[in-house]
Amino acid sequence: MAARQPKPESSPVDLIYVEEPHRIQEYARVLDRAAVERQPVVVRRRGIEVAAVISLEHLRVLQDALAYEKAEKLAARIDWSGL
Repeated sequence: MAARQPKPESSPVDLIYVEEPHRIQEYARVLDRAAVERQPVVVRRRGIEVAAVISLEHLRVLQDALAYEKAEKLAARIDWSGL
């Protein structure tokens, strides 16, 4: 069901690739990998990547990174010399 792919140079973790689960047990295994094993899982449908399942911990880190990026962009638009 799952194929482990080597991580790209820029990725800190290996990704697991699975075809779209069709049975409840297959979904449970995908969730276990993400939630318990902290292993990101990329779900494919007919060979095309359609979704990623990640732990809540990883989601929160991603949200923090996106918020930080947004704050940096906003700060770059401020004329700090006038303050």
